[in-house]
Amino acid sequence: MKSLPQLNHLGLYTAHFDAMEKFYVDVIGMVVTDRGTVARLGGVKIIFLSANADQHHQLALVENAATTGPSCVNQIAFKVKSLEELRSAHERIQSATSQPALTIDHGNAWSLYALDPDGNGIEVYLDTPWQIAQPHSRPFDLSASDESIMAATEIAVRADPTFQLAGDWTAALAERLA
Repeated sequence: MKSLPQLNHLGLYTAHFDAMEKFYVDVIGMVVTDRGTVARLGGVKIIFLSANADQHHQLALVENAATTGPSCVNQIAFKVKSLEELRSAHERIQSATSQPALTIDHGNAWSLYALDPDGNGIEVYLDTPWQIAQPHSRPFDLSASDESIMAATEIAVRADPTFQLAGDWTAALAERLA
């Protein structure tokens, strides 16, 4: 049976960044896995939170003082199992929307981003076998071969001082969550 994309994590814009972090850490019990700023969004703050050692983040909070507009949802993310499935999702998105999907290599995942009809951000992604501190992004060519994409990402992540194998990062997060 063909596998379908799986809903995996949620990103929210918030005007109450510090209060939201405190709530999800203190009330829900999530841990902060990374934090930083997002250059493509004008340098706003972002924080990644998880309560699952197998997931870098289940929730991303993105600072936005003016949470007005068509949607306050930063992204709804769907996980796939292969670059082939990521390409297939890319083709479906390209044929269904008027704007091109953005492809980003995060080091720990290959992602494509688009908007749904209501303007909510959609991410379809595939995990890599590596982990580096987030946020991290560089464009990549989804039309390249699997081998070329893997090789280019591995070279980039191994040059990052925060490089880890994904399994090592997951084990460390499991200890933090215990």
